Amino acid sequence: MIGHGKMATGGYVLALLSVLYMLYSAYNLTISGKAPSVIYTHGLFGATSLAFGFIFIINRWSWKTRRNMRILLALWVLTFSGGISFYFAFTGKFP
Repeated sequence: MIGHGKMATGGYVLALLSVLYMLYSAYNLTISGKAPSVIYTHGLFGATSLAFGFIFIINRWSWKTRRNMRILLALWVLTFSGGISFYFAFTGKFP
């Protein structure tokens, strides 16, 4: 379990670093008026997922119940699928 906690912390740090680039790209798209609507939903779910992830990282084991982990998993899946949808909408390859 200690290894899992270290990997979760490392994954969270990598996610934060990638968010900086994503925010820059989203800002440029929003300013240019080319942002599809899915980017706002993706951003909302992503910010919520990062907030829950931060709570998990700082609390370690006291807040990590099965219910809370499932909520975080659902938020992560929504964020991931929103990112895929955003990619398809932006590249014009939406099925």
